[in-house]
Amino acid sequence: MMNGKPTILFYCQHSLGLGHLVRSFALADSMSKEFRVLLLNGGKLPRKISVPAGIEILNLPPLGFDGDGKLASRDKRRTVEQAQTIRQKLILNTYRSEKPDIILIELFPFGRKKFADELLPLLEEAKGKSKIVCSLRDILVGNRKDQERHDTRAVETANRFFDAILVHSDPTFARLDETFQTEVQLHVPVLYTGFIAPKEGKLKGVKMRGEVKKIIVSAGGGIVGKELIKTAIEASKILAKRTPVETTIAGGLFLPEKDWLYLQDLAANETGFRFKRFIPNLRTEMSSSDVSISQCGYNTALDIVLSGVSGIVVPYGTADGEDEQTTRARRLEEIGALRVCENPTPEDLAQAINTAFDFHPKPLSLDFNGGPASTRIIKHLLREKQRPADWLEPVRNALEHRKMPVKVFFRDDDAGIENDRLGKLLDVFESFATPVDIAVIPKEISAEFAIELRRRIEARPTLFSIHQHGYEHVNHEAIGRKCEFGTSRNKGQQFFDITAGRQILKGLFGELPQPIFTPPWNRCTRETGEALVEAGFSVLSRESGAEPLAIIDLGEIPVSIDWFAKRKGVGFTRKQIGETMAEAISTQSQVGIMLHHAVMDEEELFHLSELLRLFSKYKTVELHSIMSLFEESGRTERSLAHVI
Repeated sequence: MMNGKPTILFYCQHSLGLGHLVRSFALADSMSKEFRVLLLNGGKLPRKISVPAGIEILNLPPLGFDGDGKLASRDKRRTVEQAQTIRQKLILNTYRSEKPDIILIELFPFGRKKFADELLPLLEEAKGKSKIVCSLRDILVGNRKDQERHDTRAVETANRFFDAILVHSDPTFARLDETFQTEVQLHVPVLYTGFIAPKEGKLKGVKMRGEVKKIIVSAGGGIVGKELIKTAIEASKILAKRTPVETTIAGGLFLPEKDWLYLQDLAANETGFRFKRFIPNLRTEMSSSDVSISQCGYNTALDIVLSGVSGIVVPYGTADGEDEQTTRARRLEEIGALRVCENPTPEDLAQAINTAFDFHPKPLSLDFNGGPASTRIIKHLLREKQRPADWLEPVRNALEHRKMPVKVFFRDDDAGIENDRLGKLLDVFESFATPVDIAVIPKEISAEFAIELRRRIEARPTLFSIHQHGYEHVNHEAIGRKCEFGTSRNKGQQFFDITAGRQILKGLFGELPQPIFTPPWNRCTRETGEALVEAGFSVLSRESGAEPLAIIDLGEIPVSIDWFAKRKGVGFTRKQIGETMAEAISTQSQVGIMLHHAVMDEEELFHLSELLRLFSKYKTVELHSIMSLFEESGRTERSLAHVI
């Protein structure tokens, strides 16, 4: 700790363009208010790129990839082998001298396996001493020839060394598991931070409409931008014959000088062209332009979306599987954010630009606050390092002494409200391959969110299942405890609401809703149970303290642990929850844990991750869904009846 701030050692390797470095700088800048950030820069740092004032930087001997994907030294004074030797020593010596609280590694182990030789010794050294976190963009390369082998190696490395994976994306747009092809289960919490974009970046510049159409052409760092810029210049020439245009070319700092001169020569005898090696604030330039032409890297895509410009993207890709930009571009096109033009001729691009003059991108409701969210998550990790999760010690002891398996299930209530938080909760369960039952309030859930939730369930039917949670989640009792299905309502009234709610869910989810009913506040009457049977329900799930209704054809699978338990209006401490959970594990064969995503912040999600990580270590813990427990109990009853 220096200057009162914990230290983050942030490793960033940019090998081809500037995207990784720009995003890492933005993230480091956001974190520098709370942390001392020491950034290990593994690529060549262009002179015109300014380092954020709040961070320290150590430039390693720069390495990158050449046009054939081979590792190359960016310093003519050193060979690749010499640079690798120096880098490995510098990284280890820096770790040992700085003793950072957090190690943040950009992309690895999910990419750049050629840098494993310098990172694995660091991870071995830091394991158990520092918290180790992976920083990932929204979309990874997902079409390698050896994809399954690559992903398996990545997951095994992550499980061995890493404490958390931060995905700088909105999970409604892109999820980490969508590019995985591995049977190995990831046991590291995957947390979606939102996109890394400055908050002020949402503000759009003033666009002055005039007869002269303004076009901005950019290609990121420029190292693979020559053909795009060449095509855009020729397309602008075609347009200029019928429409007054002004085209600004941003070449990129890594565009080879000979290519830069060649591109300028293409427009030497033309008017309406401006050539700039580098535009510091490309987003501002875009906001005052009519059309943007670019590739579709992470940062450029955000600039397009946040500037509000009519964007045409020509995604960069390679024949051997580099499909990240293409995937991002197609998804953005699907939601109306931009237009995709793959492998265009000058005539194709000219036509696309002409159409784009009248294209108005749709505003997107995505999360762009990845910097602050990442900072909060890392702060929690640090607290976890400084103060181990002692609340789990009773649970651990109970599991150690457990002889027979204990069946555990999770039920999350109130789906339909705080949908963003529900998404983050499901991310945690998915990262640990743990099933969770989602109790949906029919009158609260929107059709838009239902589509998103349905997509999740269909993609992971063994993990996610939904059932009905009341009807409106309102209190109908004039006195006493809150209840939607209480004594003040007769069987007919209850039946009406139950069936109305079921019809809503069927309309939104088809046959996905299971015949399970969870009453709001876990309270109902015998009339409720009878109405449920008549409505076609098979299972009622309440708290374990509720007196069983003992209705034929209605099974009861109660929860025994309330994650937010209270006594006399005062919430339990996390330690008390751990003790209650330990007692249940010691004395019961079946333990249900009730969650409420709407009040679960990042700290609570980490507590949940701690619990799931602990469960994953014990073979005596059997993870179930409500329906699997019900079906299992039915099989047991039938078996006993046969024996008798």
